[in-house]
Amino acid sequence: MSPGNPRAPADPDRKARFREQARSIVFKDRDDRRFGRSVDTAGAIARALERAWREGFAAVHEVDTIGKATDIATDTVAIPWHRIPPRPRSAFWTICLWFIGKNDRHFDRGSMLIPAVTPRGTAGWTLVRDPSRTDHDTMGDRTIRPLIHLGLLELSPGPDARLLLTARGRETWDSFLARGGQYPDDLVDL
Repeated sequence: MSPGNPRAPADPDRKARFREQARSIVFKDRDDRRFGRSVDTAGAIARALERAWREGFAAVHEVDTIGKATDIATDTVAIPWHRIPPRPRSAFWTICLWFIGKNDRHFDRGSMLIPAVTPRGTAGWTLVRDPSRTDHDTMGDRTIRPLIHLGLLELSPGPDARLLLTARGRETWDSFLARGGQYPDDLVDL
């Protein structure tokens, strides 16, 4: 890095916030077009870019920016919900609801994720809510992989291929419940 061209260090939280802003701009554009309202997508993008530039400029001039990226390094620290991509975030909410429960009642119903094939014929995972029930949700492997990568789910030890919730996954769920536990209102904390 040359002294004349300072750069802000990479910040996963900032990147996740920008992605959420971009998603909201695209959603608003599509919604406004669908219902015949006036559209100012270029203005919304310009305002988002201006905010991003200001945040980046401020990050370059901050004295202590090093500790922000490493605070999620330990295995038991909860991951902020905005760092989980939208589809895996929704799947993780469903998984935790059936694995752990809600309303200060942590329990184990015998729920599990087992390998399966989706209705489209692709690799996936079936959420077996209760072994005695016959209705099961199947989620695509591309939806579950980010949860494994973030350390929220892990393969169980032993011969049976099953996914289990990790300590980090439980902490992330507990942080969601601490914010109120209302879906989808408390999922993203920007």
